[in-house]
Amino acid sequence: MATAKELLLAYMDLIRNPDEAISLFAEDAAIEIPYLVEVGLPGQFKGHEEILNFLRQINALFPDVAFMKVQFFMESPNQVVSEYEVHCSAPSTKRQYHQLFFGRLVAESGKIKLLREALNIISAAQTILPNGLSDVAVQRSASLKVAEETQ
Repeated sequence: MATAKELLLAYMDLIRNPDEAISLFAEDAAIEIPYLVEVGLPGQFKGHEEILNFLRQINALFPDVAFMKVQFFMESPNQVVSEYEVHCSAPSTKRQYHQLFFGRLVAESGKIKLLREALNIISAAQTILPNGLSDVAVQRSASLKVAEETQ
């Protein structure tokens, strides 16, 4: 049965092949990236269908995505805490993406049960949004206005 560390490394190796990578996840698994909500994206992807769609979206945004410089800070058979870098390009905006991720992977019965990641959302917004951080400001203003109107 695969350990949490082995699962994380396998996931990283398969990131450009979502149809294979999904086999590493339990049916009820989740990927959580809470800070994505700041740029208008869901913070959680649960179950094979949502995770597969998310992985396909990552590959569409960053076709040359690859993880590197993995460091493990805590490791047990069922859990790892690590950090890793991503350096790739976003063809839609013609920008380079440089990111340091912090991740926690929980394994259950040889499958990924939870992958929770944290990242620099400013760097992500600057790379993937057409107008960079300006798009975040516009979106947040619209969200605040809607919230005020519903009160």
